[in-house]
This record gives sequence, C-alpha cells and structure tokens, in this order.
Amino acid sequence: MKTMTFTAFVSAMALGASLAVAQTITPTRVGPVSQYGQLMTGKNSSGKGQIYGSCEGVKDGAEVQVRGMSLYWSLMPQAVEFWSEEGIATMVNDMKIQIVRAAMATGDEDWQGEWNGIKLKGYAVDPNNQKQFMKTVVEAAIKNDIYVIIDWHSHKANQQTDAAKNFFREMAQTYGQYDNVIFEVFNEPEKISWGDVKNYANQVIEVIRQYSDNLILVGNPEWDQNPSAAIGNEVNDSKKNTAYTLHYYANSHNWEGTYEWGGESEGLKGEKAMNAGLSVFVSEWGTANSNGGGDPNQGRNQSWQEYLNKHKLSWANWSASYISEGTAAFQGGSSKTSLQYTTSGNLVKGYLSTNPASYTKCPTGQQGLGEQGTASLLAAHDFGLNISLAGKTLRVSAPQAATVEIYNTLGNKLLAVDNVREKLSLAKLPVGRYMVRVRSGSASTMRAIAIK
Repeated sequence: MKTMTFTAFVSAMALGASLAVAQTITPTRVGPVSQYGQLMTGKNSSGKGQIYGSCEGVKDGAEVQVRGMSLYWSLMPQAVEFWSEEGIATMVNDMKIQIVRAAMATGDEDWQGEWNGIKLKGYAVDPNNQKQFMKTVVEAAIKNDIYVIIDWHSHKANQQTDAAKNFFREMAQTYGQYDNVIFEVFNEPEKISWGDVKNYANQVIEVIRQYSDNLILVGNPEWDQNPSAAIGNEVNDSKKNTAYTLHYYANSHNWEGTYEWGGESEGLKGEKAMNAGLSVFVSEWGTANSNGGGDPNQGRNQSWQEYLNKHKLSWANWSASYISEGTAAFQGGSSKTSLQYTTSGNLVKGYLSTNPASYTKCPTGQQGLGEQGTASLLAAHDFGLNISLAGKTLRVSAPQAATVEIYNTLGNKLLAVDNVREKLSLAKLPVGRYMVRVRSGSASTMRAIAIK
C-alpha cells in the first residue's frame, strides 16, 4: 500500500482548497450528470464493452446512453454564436440535450470570420481566445448539469502533440474533477496507422491522468470509422477509462453488413469492437453526406438510430450551427436564444425528444454524514465491493487491489492512494467532511464521510 506523510496531505488539502475557491461551479438544475455521475467504461456480463455511470456502477441494465449536439468548429460566426452560456442553455431547454461537444479548432486555421470583434483563428495562432471559447462551453455545461466533450478537433493531432499535451493539461487541471467532463484527444485521424494514433494518445492520456480519471475518447484511422483497430492493442490508460469513437454520416455510411467492394460497414466494425470488450462512443454523426452536404434520408437515419439504441451508444449530432450545410441543425436567423430548425435539426430534435424531461439525483449525493467523533462510511456493500470502517480505518474487501480517492465537499480530489489491499488509515485527515471513492477493477462506489 502506498503511504503518505501528514505534511504532504495537508499541503494537498491547501492546494485543493485554493483551486476550489477559484473553480467551483454549481449546477442550477438536476440533470443527467447528477443522476448518472461520472461516465466510465466497463463490460456487461457477456463481455461486451459499454458505458456506465458511477452512480450505479458496472452492472447489466445500468448502461448509460446520453444524446446531444456537437458544436461546429470554433472558426465561424454561424457556429461560435452557440459557443456561449445562452446557446447551451437554449439547447438544453429547447432540445433536451444531455451532452454537448465543443469542437475546438487546433491549428492555424483562419476562415476570415469575426464574432463580437474577435477574429476567429485556430488554437495554434490564437490559443487564448480558443481556450476561452472552450471554458465558456464547459462551465455552461456544468451549470446546466449536462456532459461536455472537450474535443481537440484535428485531423492531424499526431503532428500537434506538444500543443495538445499543454492544452489538455490545463483543461484537466481546471475541470478534470467535474463528472461532466469528457476528453476527446484526437478527432478523426486521417489515413494513418493505428500505431501512430496510439502513440500520440498514450502521451496525451498520461498528461490527463495526472489530474483526472474522467472518460477519455480516442479516435481511430480513416475518420473514426475503424474502432475495431484497437482490438487487442488498446491505448495505455492507468485508469482504464478510455472509449473509442465511431463517426458516421447517414447518407454515406452503413450500419450493418459489408460493402460491394468487400469492406466492412462502419456499424459492423463498431459492433466488433464492442463484442471484443471495447467501449464505443459516437462523438459525431450527421444526418446527410460525409462532406456535410446533401439532404437527410429519413430511412437511413432511422436505421442508424435503431443501431445506436440497440447498442446503447451515446452520441452528439453534427452540427449545432447555421452553417450552409445539409447537416446544420439551425436555419439562418437563429441565435443563441432563439432556434429555428432545418430539416436536419427537426429530425434530430425528434430523436432527442425521448430524452428524460426530469432527472433524479444519485442517492450517493444525498447521504447523511457520520456520527460525531468518528468517520462513518454509508452503504458498505456496493457494486461487488465490501467496505467497512472500524474507528478511522477504512477496510476494503475486493477481488483485487483498490484505489481510494479522497475529495473535499467541493468535489476537488485531494488524494489518491493506489494498491490498497485491505485497509487505509484515515487518522491523519483533519476535521471536516469528505467524499471517498473506492475503485477495484470495474467496480466503483462513492460515499460521504465526516471527521469531527
């Protein structure tokens, strides 16, 4: 078992407290994040890869599917209009979105657009404004209690490794303790090898894991249409919380079978990845052609929706914008506070209409605190873990070594202790209230404690 010194722990607490004051964001509603908790990968009893929530853990019937919108590249006024607190709130209220994807331009792109006096250029040229766009969306999502994907929206991310590491380091350090946040490290690699994608992803994941154990999404060769490339050759992730993306456009790609030229359909490759135990996430899909044009084919879209629902795949539709493309959800004249829908937008809004109208907060967030003079852990048996507290010693009974994490009441992680075999002393915790998260393999539980 790893050990810690009291001095180091107090220093960590002081640092966590100072960050919490600056970064604490309070939701204004009970939404999907309060109900499901942190999204995490896992396998069902048949070994199929799925996405679960930390509230109920990894068990059959508890799979989580969230659905929402992807913002367009942060380069044009018709898109950046919705990279705003008002834009996110409007989509939550009008479309019932559960997730928003912020597709940030990463290179030296310059489409000669301007929004509110800001010339819209990619991160490589204008990192400050691009980061501010991203922070605005992330904080709006947290306030609305929905999930948010921080997307390094590049086809050439493997040529931008240092910039991506610096960006994700800041994002993970600032927002990595919010269950809302998902990190997408490589949008749509072009025709490069899986080995090249994996080498890049491993480096960025290592940086993120210094600050956060949240879900990470990794792309795959040929525009995220080959998640099966990772079978038997997964990325390195110390927290084992990585999913592989599948992108499709309904008019251009197939949900089942093979093509006449012999290639497997995108849907089949996604299914193969899941059946091999990999979790899959549809972080981008469109109703029409892969180039953004064309008119949505309702029959093909319906078949794809049946595929997504069958496999409980989460998704974000491209795009929340009024770009002049067939896949844009909004008509010209729309604004961040008023949405007028295109054919595509109406179709997607119809799919989203079956999202819940209300949510119930996860019971772990409503538990009472311990008795005076002791540390008390509530609900000892959860998700295959047997946890108890004797005095101020946390006892963990699990099939394999566990990771124990301590959070303050603002949700900032103060401490993580790996390889806990049987017990962990909490005697050095200063007086106060905390949350304890215990993970063992794919099982996880989180409970409130009090030291008085």
